[in-house]
Amino acid sequence: MKKFYFLLVALVAVAMTSCVRFKTEATVSVKVIKDGQPVPNAVVYKFKDNGLGPGTTLHKSNASGSAVAGGDGIAHFDLKSPDDLDPSGVAGVELNDEATFFFCTYDAEGTRNGIVMVSVKTGDKKTVQLNME
Repeated sequence: MKKFYFLLVALVAVAMTSCVRFKTEATVSVKVIKDGQPVPNAVVYKFKDNGLGPGTTLHKSNASGSAVAGGDGIAHFDLKSPDDLDPSGVAGVELNDEATFFFCTYDAEGTRNGIVMVSVKTGDKKTVQLNME
């Protein structure tokens, strides 16, 4: 009887994962600028707006991810399902999700010194500029 339940659970798990596509749903490139110049090696933190607005970005420990800007001052983020956006397809049905994200930088003391907000939907490839103070 235990084997039957185990097989049933395994079958349901396989069926559910085959119906939902988890993948990169959108990309955002964040160009970090300070005094009109790109900032290489800046750490940019990603926050998904959960309804509280930019208040969640006061502490970088609330971030759901981070990326380091390259020599050109650009940090790249792949927004994936299910963590960032909903899957684009479930059981053959195409879905479009939209969410608001905040991208921030912080100084050595952990104080936010740059923020940019962007609305992203499934399939977007956006570039935004984050101005550091």
